[in-house]
Amino acid sequence: MSEMSEGQNVQVEVTLTGGLHYSTVLSSTSPVLRDLYLAFGGVSDPQRPAFLIQLPINGGETACSFMSTSLLALQTKPPVLLEAAPPLQQTIIEEVANHVTIEDFLTPDENEQLLSYALANETSFETSSVVGAVQDHRKSKVLHAIKFSKWKDMFLNRLKLHLPYILLALNAAQFRLGNFEMQLTASNDGDFFKPHADSSPEAVDLASRQITYVYYFHREPRPFAGGGLLLYGGRPEPFVYPNARSVTMIEPRNNYLTLFASHCWHELDVVRCPSGAFADSRFTVNGWLHPPADAA
Repeated sequence: MSEMSEGQNVQVEVTLTGGLHYSTVLSSTSPVLRDLYLAFGGVSDPQRPAFLIQLPINGGETACSFMSTSLLALQTKPPVLLEAAPPLQQTIIEEVANHVTIEDFLTPDENEQLLSYALANETSFETSSVVGAVQDHRKSKVLHAIKFSKWKDMFLNRLKLHLPYILLALNAAQFRLGNFEMQLTASNDGDFFKPHADSSPEAVDLASRQITYVYYFHREPRPFAGGGLLLYGGRPEPFVYPNARSVTMIEPRNNYLTLFASHCWHELDVVRCPSGAFADSRFTVNGWLHPPADAA
């Protein structure tokens, strides 16, 4: 980048795929500003891995997270000139977390019924939380009562139908299904879930989680933006380019099911829902598969 006075403020406006625009002010020495320019360097160098950019907005109260490949245009005031990006250094890039996606997991009629079920139970949704009551780590609403409805047996039976294919794709052929968890989550404007793993040997209730599943459903056409599932090849912090871990972004597509190993680090990108209406939320049925209690 061009030489500027130390710590000079730069007005930044980014344009992303889908026509989204975000504005903020960054210091001329901000690593985020350099990441924005490195994103353009990656376009001309296919060997450079895509990486996550987290742009602080609204005075740093919120952040817009997006993959470097989503950046279409960057405007700065005063001008910041782009230097040639350095050659790709030899570095260890961790493998992308294994995952499998099943299209049309439910029938169209079942998909519509599930949406109707979610809307009819709006008042029963509770504020989400995380183990350990960590503050500002997750924002969404959850309906736990779905595990007492017909949907539990429907999802369990449908998962069993696909299980041989799922285990093959996840290299988990030895897995046997025991306990089955599920919940219904609604994510609306500004909702998120910061990087985390779903299983932990330190937490008794989480230690046996083996496979995480996420089923997406929502109104059509999709009434929200963002809300992608980011899967990391390793723990995503510190996130410093070019030693960034590999990241896969799973788009929230209606009637799609995604599964991955519960120990994999992942996060929910910020959801943008202009209407703020509950019915326009990003809905998921999500949960975890455990092995039998007597499994070695």
